[in-house]
Amino acid sequence: MKQLRKKIVYFFLIMCLIPLLNLSPAFSASKPDWIEGKSRKYPDDMYLIGVGFGDTRKAAEDEAYAALSRIFQADIQSKTKEWEKYVQTDVKGKSQSTRDIQIDQLTSVATNKVLEDVTIADVWISESEKLTYALVVMDRQHSMVSLNEKIANADRDIMELQKQASESTDKIETVRALRSAMKTFLNREVYNTDLRIINPAGKGIAPPVSLVTIKQKIQDLLSKQIHIGVQVDGPHKSEIRSSIIEGLTKEGFSVEEKGDPAKLDILVRSNVEFENADLPQWKFVRWDITVDLVNQKSDKVFGSFNRHGREGHLNFKEAEAKAVRELQKEISGGLSQMLVSFIYGAEEK
Repeated sequence: MKQLRKKIVYFFLIMCLIPLLNLSPAFSASKPDWIEGKSRKYPDDMYLIGVGFGDTRKAAEDEAYAALSRIFQADIQSKTKEWEKYVQTDVKGKSQSTRDIQIDQLTSVATNKVLEDVTIADVWISESEKLTYALVVMDRQHSMVSLNEKIANADRDIMELQKQASESTDKIETVRALRSAMKTFLNREVYNTDLRIINPAGKGIAPPVSLVTIKQKIQDLLSKQIHIGVQVDGPHKSEIRSSIIEGLTKEGFSVEEKGDPAKLDILVRSNVEFENADLPQWKFVRWDITVDLVNQKSDKVFGSFNRHGREGHLNFKEAEAKAVRELQKEISGGLSQMLVSFIYGAEEK
């Protein structure tokens, strides 16, 4: 009898410790109700659930996570087109998409953050089907508290960045602060979309400022107030200069074709070199470009980079022509985006 009492005590101790130790959930003995997508234990007004199945427990759990994730992704994707139009910049009557704000990346990161609050609640093995089923759950109330905090932090950051922009006397710093505010706003809107899904009432939190207002301020700065000049030294400077100007205008900046250098805010100063690099039976031309971005107000270089390459052909003239085309392609692609990243103060991509 004494041994029996000890076993009973040990059993109850273990049962009490299981939730404290966060051990894996027990397998259900009979087919649970959640297999059909509804659960009495985890009602809709308190939880979001995801159900998955597979040949192994891991496969089932992964599919359950994916099922819950799709609830958020569907709403996020419906918002993507709306957000994309807000990060476009109108230049001379044409809309150009700025590429330094990656909406897909923002939505993916934010949704993954939400799913950090998900736990595996139950696992069931169907002997007849030879499949494992898994249930994951998200506590609505707990997740709402977390999202509310993220949104409140974002709102404070947005207001602080707007204050910095309004108080700055440096146009470059002003546009950087506004661009950061726009990025923060998009992050905030992703959180807010998730909040509307998690909140049983379907409500989010109104932003402290309109995204349209921030966008308009940026557009006014780029098209009317920030004056950019492009200076190219070296061979084929006309073609290279045109490519740099094209790349900048695609990114939303207004470039001075001709103007007083004293009135420029930013000078893109470039030096191009072509060098004969022959090999037997082939003519090679090595190209090299160095670009400095100069803040004309402080006369300081705030961005600098170098790129080089080599092109070959049977004759020197064609090799040089290929080198020029390749350099122009490099400018219209990676270099123009790098220029923008320096101006916005973003990290090089």
